[in-house]
Amino acid sequence: MLRVPVDQIYPGMVLARPIPMPSEPRRFFLPRDSELTADAIARLREMGVREVWVRYRSLEFLEAFVDEELGQVQREVYSHVRRAFESMMRDAAAELDVRRFQDAISALFGFLRENAQGNVLLQKLDAFDNYLISHSANVCYLSLLLGMKLDEYFASELPSETSDAKRNLQELGLGCLLHDVGKLRVPLEVLNKPGPLTEAEMDEVKLHTVYGYEMVRGRVPAEVEQVVLHHHQRWAGGGYPQPGRTPSGRELPEMWGNRIPVVARIAAICDVYDALTSRRSYCGPKLPVQALHEMRACCRGFFDPVVEQCFSEVIPPFPIGQVVTLTDGMEAAVVDFNPLFPTRPKVQCIRTPDGLAIDDPAREEIDLSIESHLEIVAVDGHDVRKYSQARYEPSDLALVFA
Repeated sequence: MLRVPVDQIYPGMVLARPIPMPSEPRRFFLPRDSELTADAIARLREMGVREVWVRYRSLEFLEAFVDEELGQVQREVYSHVRRAFESMMRDAAAELDVRRFQDAISALFGFLRENAQGNVLLQKLDAFDNYLISHSANVCYLSLLLGMKLDEYFASELPSETSDAKRNLQELGLGCLLHDVGKLRVPLEVLNKPGPLTEAEMDEVKLHTVYGYEMVRGRVPAEVEQVVLHHHQRWAGGGYPQPGRTPSGRELPEMWGNRIPVVARIAAICDVYDALTSRRSYCGPKLPVQALHEMRACCRGFFDPVVEQCFSEVIPPFPIGQVVTLTDGMEAAVVDFNPLFPTRPKVQCIRTPDGLAIDDPAREEIDLSIESHLEIVAVDGHDVRKYSQARYEPSDLALVFA
């Protein structure tokens, strides 16, 4: 099976994974093993689906990396968020059904703990029709992966009175599920504006952290409140909300470094990555390798260095199943992720430079971390050399712990 962009699929291809309905993700627009038709492909494009998994005889072993049960659990989380957010949009006084959220997160966390392939991102939530809802579900999923990978560092940065690792991770997940709930109070014409925001509009959007805090305060554990209020604080300072008082009278101190709760530090990097790789009203999604490059180049000082280093070990620049082009013109499928050399995964060649299919890709497997004369130069027709050639530099952890 392969990940194929919707603009590159053609009639006759067979789906390796089902396509959920945009507004009702428990139902499928197309089930697994459906043969794609021209009409179905046109509809997928209208729905905003970015990529699909299709059958590829020699790479069916990749199915083990993309468990459909994970997709079902993710869609269940999405459904709970959707119902709750739509209820609050209809009635500002509607209560948050925190228990339903907690049950959904518990199921997702349980699945990841038992089944995650080394806690590496293998699939985001499929494309849906509401960015705010799918973004919330994705940030929850990413934060659980990252929190599990951080393990001892995550535990050591929590207040000393909290020692239940399972509860702490689930509170992290709940906080990330609700991190943008305050945007329900931001005018839709501002949230969905297709162009740049004015300074006044940007100031309004920035208030979503305080709006969200006021909505959840007293209804959720303290760690959840901290995610909602502080997920836009920056490690080097300069984030928001700024020091001062909230409408409820809470005094907000200046936040930077370890003063920022660790749950908010984890949420911050997951929030940025998912936003960059998702379709929004004013721009399309970026490739993972491009998003990770821009986060390193443009977000210096935004993130906890320990969390940022761990993030690079969880988020592959080239996701498993993605089709890439190598220096020598061969097309290959990514089949494994090497966290020590993120931009140099294992690949299996599937087509020659002349476009001829290779009968047995397994015999043409290349470990790019060893074959230094080869590298990935393009993804989906986009030249990625300026993104993938930038090397990951290990964080100086000695300075962090000094």
